[in-house]
Amino acid sequence: MKKSLLFVIAAALLVYACNKKNATVDTNINKPGKKKDYRSFAVMGLDSPFLLPDTANIMIASYLNSIKDNPTQLKSLIVDANALRYYLQNEDITHVKLMFAHKKSYINAGYANQPGGLNYNSLTIVIAGFDDDNNYIYSPQGAVMDFCVPCPFDCPSSGTAASDILID
Repeated sequence: MKKSLLFVIAAALLVYACNKKNATVDTNINKPGKKKDYRSFAVMGLDSPFLLPDTANIMIASYLNSIKDNPTQLKSLIVDANALRYYLQNEDITHVKLMFAHKKSYINAGYANQPGGLNYNSLTIVIAGFDDDNNYIYSPQGAVMDFCVPCPFDCPSSGTAASDILID
């Protein structure tokens, strides 16, 4: 279940942060020594990090159906896009690692090192970028990202993002 949640979070985070409407095809994208620029990655093949919404919805619905009897389970974690853009402006960051972590409030309430499951009161993700040499890269202030807003606790209430699955 943790792998499914991580995959859903990673897919949503990448699509949300990187999606551009006017993409063009870069035929040099897979040439050695050239960094992949997914802003121009219009053709989605087997090596694409992007999913079409109908495929993503199958995956999301499977996870949501697995937790439907427990209203305290996380549906999603929402990350501030401007904070993510600020962090990822460092072009040395080539990958982003999403790490499950207990919230400080959960730890401070006396639950350090105790399983919290996927309860929105206990779980968050810490986001850390790393470079081609697999070394972490911190923000200019020496930090990594957290501050994920948990849904179902604080979900969007309007617009298409109010839906638990992707819609037009």
